[in-house]
Amino acid sequence: MEGALSSPIHHHGPPSVVGAQGMPAPAPRPRGPKLKFTPEDDQLLVDLKEKKNLTWKQIADFFPGRSSGTLQVRYCTKLKAKTTVWTDEMVAKLRTSMQEYENDKWRIISSKVGAGFSPAACKDKVEELKAIETEQEEERERQQQSAYVQSEMPGGHGDPSATSYQ
Repeated sequence: MEGALSSPIHHHGPPSVVGAQGMPAPAPRPRGPKLKFTPEDDQLLVDLKEKKNLTWKQIADFFPGRSSGTLQVRYCTKLKAKTTVWTDEMVAKLRTSMQEYENDKWRIISSKVGAGFSPAACKDKVEELKAIETEQEEERERQQQSAYVQSEMPGGHGDPSATSYQ
């Protein structure tokens, strides 16, 4: 169309920083059908996210052939957890949280069972039921073992010489 202004191409998000001063070189394009991450790829990904504080879009520019989503999933599921350092304080918080969860769990269960059943009573009953179930399971296993042993003995159900033709 004559006289129409050409619209500039708009890029969404922050500009690419590949090649900028102080930035590492991009990773090589992975080869093969299954694009495995190398230890170098993982280190570059961690450095770009944690040291350079780049967005996922900017990080993707350093990884030809990989999407920002793929890189984010890799970082969040495989790499970020490896960099987590458990201090004594964090371990103490974890233990406290687990105990609070255990207490809350029985409070919630008792409220669902109904009035007159305390969290402690519900916990004790569950432990009692589990003990009974364990005993019953052990008894079933003993009976199955006993039946198997009898079937393998001479004159047992598994012994062809014990067959009677009367």
